[in-house]
Amino acid sequence: MEPAGQLIVDNFTEMIQNADSNAIINSTVKLTTTLTNPTRQMLSVKVVSTVGLMVGITGSVANIVVLAVLIAARRQYKSNVNTLIINQSAMDLFACLSVVAIYVAMLTHGFEYRGNLQVVDAVICVVLEGGVFAAVGMTAGKIGLIVITLERYFKIVHAIAHRNYYRNWMTKVGVALPWIGATCLILFPAIGTTRIVHGRCLRMGVWPNEAMAKVKEE
Repeated sequence: MEPAGQLIVDNFTEMIQNADSNAIINSTVKLTTTLTNPTRQMLSVKVVSTVGLMVGITGSVANIVVLAVLIAARRQYKSNVNTLIINQSAMDLFACLSVVAIYVAMLTHGFEYRGNLQVVDAVICVVLEGGVFAAVGMTAGKIGLIVITLERYFKIVHAIAHRNYYRNWMTKVGVALPWIGATCLILFPAIGTTRIVHGRCLRMGVWPNEAMAKVKEE
């Protein structure tokens, strides 16, 4: 689910921007080309949006089932690793639901910025067209996998030390760390650098200086 979701979230803004750019470029050539290419581009956007919506719904249903099973198992066995895996499933579910919301918005009315309500336009740009919540969910999922891997490593390789020194608060830190890390790495930079320029949403496209933009690209 995650590679497909990552590909969709990273590319859907670029596809919309390419559609606008192609429409401007093709306006200088003969009329038949101008009428054909934007139509094909819009059709491809709708196809990708439909596929993305189906993937998001499938992932959401699958993660809901997994989450329900894990919660039931935790109540029975009360394992720390179950808590971390439940958190992992919750992050995946959050990302899938965010993808669903994005494509529902794309298929219903699209993304239009008229400038009348700047706050609303900014929220739509960052949250929906920018896909910031989906990116936060997937980044948190990656950090969560690292946390689970480290917890399993120390419990298996250093079993005695794990049994003597591991405390319940460490599990709580392991649950919170992915969310905090993803928020700091994705949400805050997106809020500060995503802008609407000439009616187009530039996701993380406006940085205070070139050096910071290069760090983002790397």
